[in-house]
Amino acid sequence: MNDGFGEQVARFRAEVASAITQARRASAEARETSAAFRRDTQRLAAKAATAPPPEQQRPTPPPPDDDDFSQDQILLHGG
Repeated sequence: MNDGFGEQVARFRAEVASAITQARRASAEARETSAAFRRDTQRLAAKAATAPPPEQQRPTPPPPDDDDFSQDQILLHGG
């Protein structure tokens, strides 16, 4: 009866060890991905810091559709 229990404990320990190995691999992969993103972000930030500023242009407002605002009455009051 104890032999079956020992086998179960050994199987459990093997499964735990396998899960820990997988978690360590996933964690290492996540660290590598994060480091790559960090490098890319630093590179882009440096590029943006050395780039000339964009021209300061304000967008021109669109012309009004209707100078007498009759559209407002039609849309808001239905008549």
